[in-house]
Amino acid sequence: METKNKDSVFSVTKKIMVKLDALSEYSSGKAALAKIRNSVGKPVNEVTEVWQLLFENLPEEFLGSRGTPSDEELSILTAIQLYALHKQGTSSKGNVEESEGFKNLGYSLGKLRIADGQTSIDRRFNSMITSTTFDELIHHLRHLIKILKAKVPDVSVDYAKLAEDLFGYLKGYEAEIRLKWAREYYRQNNKGEDNYEQE
Repeated sequence: METKNKDSVFSVTKKIMVKLDALSEYSSGKAALAKIRNSVGKPVNEVTEVWQLLFENLPEEFLGSRGTPSDEELSILTAIQLYALHKQGTSSKGNVEESEGFKNLGYSLGKLRIADGQTSIDRRFNSMITSTTFDELIHHLRHLIKILKAKVPDVSVDYAKLAEDLFGYLKGYEAEIRLKWAREYYRQNNKGEDNYEQE
C-alpha cells in the first residue's frame, strides 16, 4: 500500500506520544492526557483543549484548509485519543516503544483474544473490521482498547502505526488495512504463540 505522507503520519504521531509519555508522571502530563480523553467522540472543530498539542506538532501540509479536518489531522488525533484512553489510570510507559515492524493493531488485539477467550472478542473484532464508516470503526476500536487495557494491561499498542493505518483507511485503503489487522489477529494460537515462522 502506498499512501502519501505515510511515514510522516507515523513519525509525527510518534513524536507527540513520546512528548506525552515523557510528561506522564507530572501533573502537566496527566492534565494533557485528561484533556485528550475528554475530546474523545467530539468533532475536531470543537476540541479546543487539544488544538495546541495537535497543531503545533503537525507540518504545514497536514493542516486542513477548510472547516473540516484533513485526513492527517483526523488519523493522528484519533490515535492520540486512543493512546490517552489506554494510559488512563496507569503509570507505565508501555505504549511508545519501538515496534517490531509487522506487529500492528491486530497483533495486540490477538493477545486479548488469547487472554479473554475467542468467542466474545472475535465478535467484537469482526464488528470493528466490518465497519462501513470511519466513525463506526473508531467506536468499536475504543471499546476494544478499553477491554485490552483491562484484561491484558501488559500488552502495548503501536499507536504511531495505528495512526498510519487509520490514515490509509481514510485514503481508501480500507480493504488492505482490514486484511493486515486480520492476519495478525488470527495468526496467534490459544497458547499465546505465533502460528507462523517469523520472517
